[in-house]
Amino acid sequence: MPTADYRNSKGEKLSGTTTIIGSNLGWSKQQLMYWAWNQGKLGKDFRETKERAGDVGTLAHYLIECDIKGIPPDISAIADKEILGLAEIAYLNFLEWKGMANFKVHTTEPHLVSEVYQFGGTPDCIAEIKGKLALFDWKSGGIYEDVLLQLVAYKALWEENHPNEPLNGGFHLLQINKENASFTHRFWHALPDSIWQAFLSLLQLHNIHKQFKGLIK
Repeated sequence: MPTADYRNSKGEKLSGTTTIIGSNLGWSKQQLMYWAWNQGKLGKDFRETKERAGDVGTLAHYLIECDIKGIPPDISAIADKEILGLAEIAYLNFLEWKGMANFKVHTTEPHLVSEVYQFGGTPDCIAEIKGKLALFDWKSGGIYEDVLLQLVAYKALWEENHPNEPLNGGFHLLQINKENASFTHRFWHALPDSIWQAFLSLLQLHNIHKQFKGLIK
């Protein structure tokens, strides 16, 4: 997905949530390094494993995204039947969960800007789940602590822009295993305020960095 263009009411360009977190936090790097090391220990080339796993995860993510947006998927170019089969299993798992959760899409990919905190973001989906409005996201591969920062930032963005539609239904996160397409649902009714404070600290650091990064070239 191309980087979104976020601008405040004055037309000034703002940084997005994923940029703020990704460029200032390294919590997930250690886990990724361990995964690559472990692949080597097992006699596997982590680049080949990652490429194949990425195909499965990306395709499963795409199928779910098409369902949520109500558009037909185009899988005509997928020649690897094993990858297609695993991705379809993940999609069928999603459909089963969707029915049990009484899932109804409220809006997808809303482009949001905070005038209070001066940053932007685009949540995957706001949905009614079991009768309550909630933040809904889905990811393929590992889930690390930094995703919690992303979730609370999206909630703040939504509720600033939609004060009459609070996300009382909490946070729903679907995780698709890249290698075998197993399906996991995670739910938090609320997240600690310390996570939001951590995001604000990253935002402050990000803004400070922008002020002096041009001094060394």
